Amino acid sequence: MSSWRECKLGDVVESANTGLDAIKRAPIVDIDTGIKCLRIQDVSQSKKFINWGFTQVNEKDYSKFQLKQNDIIIARTGASIGVKKFISEDMKAVFNNGLIRLRANSEVYPKYLFYNFLSTEYDGFIESISGGTSTQPNMQIGALLSFDILLPPLEEQKAIAEVLSSLDDKIDLLVSQNQTLESLAQTLFRQWFIEEAKEEWEVGTFGDLVEVSSGKSLKRELFDDTGKYEVLGANGKIGKTNEWFFEEELIYTGRVGTLGNVFLIDEAKKVWLSDNTLVIKPKKYFYFIYFLMIDFQLENLNVGSTQPLVRQSDLKNIEILLPDDEIVLRFEQQSKDIFKKIKQNKKQIQTLENLRDTFLPKLLSGEVGVKK
Repeated sequence: MSSWRECKLGDVVESANTGLDAIKRAPIVDIDTGIKCLRIQDVSQSKKFINWGFTQVNEKDYSKFQLKQNDIIIARTGASIGVKKFISEDMKAVFNNGLIRLRANSEVYPKYLFYNFLSTEYDGFIESISGGTSTQPNMQIGALLSFDILLPPLEEQKAIAEVLSSLDDKIDLLVSQNQTLESLAQTLFRQWFIEEAKEEWEVGTFGDLVEVSSGKSLKRELFDDTGKYEVLGANGKIGKTNEWFFEEELIYTGRVGTLGNVFLIDEAKKVWLSDNTLVIKPKKYFYFIYFLMIDFQLENLNVGSTQPLVRQSDLKNIEILLPDDEIVLRFEQQSKDIFKKIKQNKKQIQTLENLRDTFLPKLLSGEVGVKK
């Protein structure tokens, strides 16, 4: 510990800069340009590279703003302020101006630096420096660079990062396995109910199969970082609280703001669904409904003028083919088996995350040492 020293983030970064203007210099386009653009929602939703949007940039901008191995990306504005991502390899992608890119200097091991952004100290720091309006917080680079870091010798930094990375690698493997399993179920859905749809199937509406309602607004003072229950919005988890509003299996999607994401809660657990969501309770065929909604491309139901909006009535009135019970029940059983494995993996992920989160502050403070 005697060789450890306190420093500021600004002391150990080679550069810190925001990205390209999202409208003028790195717009999202509908064609495959070979170059993608990382945006806040990609970071906050942990989207895989394949799901980032394509963009068109000139050669000079691409050279300056290309994402390179060991870059650290941090969201600087909006509800996702402070959310972070580590770039593990060079990518054919740039980033836009909703994000800050940090590049470590020779004094700090990049992955060790990144793990400092997973600490509770970092979370408290972000909350303390977030300025802007109440609806649109933002963060200045200068303020971010004042974050305090405890810096051990370089070899010890590497050893600490390797311990934590070994846990993250196991987590990533399980996450990847879950994505593969869900893709398998989705492929089965498309094959049975889209590609091999039968002419004799009856035509009905989505409302024939589900009940639809809106979530409920949660007062700001009821948000609690140490709360027992998740608060869920159009992009997934947005916080915690000690209040709850639902305790059952259900599906939810964005009602206002962000449209198109579909989320599954396939076990009875207490949660709060915000008023930015639509809550879907299948009358039967739980997994069939989930994949049917993914296939809907809900963003096409947008009727909002100032911001995207989906109406309950429009969702319920979507015309669908109603397959025979026999084939849907077969699909439900196969999906149930797949999601059972996914749930088992999620429990392992939670155990590993708890272990990492227990070790992280002890390693970063020097309370627990590692062999170099």
